[in-house]
Amino acid sequence: MRMTARTAITWAFLAVCAPIAPVSAQSGPVILDLGPVEPTPAPTPRDADKLRLVSTVTVQNNAEGESVISFEVQDVADEGDDRIRPIAFKTYSLAAEGIREAPPEARPLGRRIVEMIRDIEREMLEYAEIAGPPKERKPLVE
Repeated sequence: MRMTARTAITWAFLAVCAPIAPVSAQSGPVILDLGPVEPTPAPTPRDADKLRLVSTVTVQNNAEGESVISFEVQDVADEGDDRIRPIAFKTYSLAAEGIREAPPEARPLGRRIVEMIRDIEREMLEYAEIAGPPKERKPLVE
């Protein structure tokens, strides 16, 4: 059997590369150990002014005379450039039991706030009369 030039080149290539192939396939990539990773430092907080505000006031009344008055106070960090970040918040209740559970020095202030809210409610009702009272609903079935 006579060997062609192409076959001879193929056999020569396999004879040279075959012993190398298993070694390079098993050795894997070259990896350098660069030591421990140093974490990126946390960013330095911006200068900010700490502010406290009443963010929500809720008054829930019903016709039987029961009321629940609550408000939320929020602390925020004003970082300037219209950047305000919340820090903390707490909700306070001025219902009868909420005032009883408050520290003794806060109870008179809680009762005074309730009286002031009642004054505001009277003003709101007067405003509603001037601006246009609520419209009665038409009955669904006549």
